[in-house]
Amino acid sequence: MNRILVSTGTMVAPENGFDYVRALGEIKSLYSEGLCDGLELMMLKFYYDKRDAVVSAVKDFGVKAETIHCEKDIGTMLSDAGGIYATGDRETADEISSSAFDLFRYNCTYAEKLGIDRMVLHLWGGFNSDSHIEYNIEKFEVLKEVAGEYGVKILIENIPSRIFNPRRNWQKLLPSMDNAGFVFDTRFGMLHRQIEGILLDSALMEKVEHVHISDFAGTYRQFRALRPILHPGEGSVDFKKTASLLRGAGYDGTITLESPVAYGESLDVDKLADTLKYLKDLFCKEN
Repeated sequence: MNRILVSTGTMVAPENGFDYVRALGEIKSLYSEGLCDGLELMMLKFYYDKRDAVVSAVKDFGVKAETIHCEKDIGTMLSDAGGIYATGDRETADEISSSAFDLFRYNCTYAEKLGIDRMVLHLWGGFNSDSHIEYNIEKFEVLKEVAGEYGVKILIENIPSRIFNPRRNWQKLLPSMDNAGFVFDTRFGMLHRQIEGILLDSALMEKVEHVHISDFAGTYRQFRALRPILHPGEGSVDFKKTASLLRGAGYDGTITLESPVAYGESLDVDKLADTLKYLKDLFCKEN
């Protein structure tokens, strides 16, 4: 049966001073009410000089952190390095890649200290995106080695792509996956109109080990419509069909809600609870 997780990113935001302690407390209440089964820790630059405090807070509040979302700029750095490498400036590209590996290693130390064995990774990103995806795939080999040192499995997300598309990039990655997996995001799937295509692709679905939930109201590849991030029912994703396709593919893994409820300094926890109830009904009951 699917397990529903809550991303700390739903409540931790610059507007509330990145108040992760408050977010953890609210998740604990939701857990106590049976509305979620655990959490996903969204890594932020804000946490980089606060590792001991963040790790202690997550450990002490009493709800298991089952996944960790790697800080997103790591994939962007690799894509930037790929673009620079393509110009012939190998030295600068190597410097940027090395910095990305160092940051990734530091992210892995959070996972190790928290006993988390799965990490969501954006393998490409930024303006360069997947322009030189072969470069990113080559560096993926190094990332897997680093992750293995910390007992972490990498899960590659179907994030937006500028040149190809997420499904095509996943297909390119398949020969290099080894024990890594994929994480399927409904918002990004809808952006590229690939929800059905991915969920019916048995070769890819064999590697899908996690799902991210949020909605999308834009048109095909309308990147500016990716934000604000919507809750299920506020956009055009057919979540009933998505749930049916996931069941048809035999998926019974974890599902994380990513739709935020931080509005300035306030948190709309009631809205978060309502969305979690919807997901529990949709994914955790016989339909």
